Amino acid sequence: MKLKETDKATVQKWLQERCGNMRCHACGNGQWNLVDISTLQIGIDLHTTRFFYHGGIPFVSITCVNCGYVMQFNPAAMGIKPDVPAKEEITTENE
Repeated sequence: MKLKETDKATVQKWLQERCGNMRCHACGNGQWNLVDISTLQIGIDLHTTRFFYHGGIPFVSITCVNCGYVMQFNPAAMGIKPDVPAKEEITTENE
């Protein structure tokens, strides 16, 4: 799910206002790239080992330009409502 240009601007503004000069936890670098897609963290049912997507949580990810460390943020906290695919567009790995 690609982020719209307006969403990217919202993310950049939100990060600047709240995180300022954020440093990478792994290498200490201060330069980040915004990942152009919002991700959806999936869950797994431990009893059936089936993946479920509609119980997941959307994230906006940024990566450190030096080491690739990934940080994820809740888009709702940023005022962004990511598009979630319709149920018929989603398949599970074990079906």
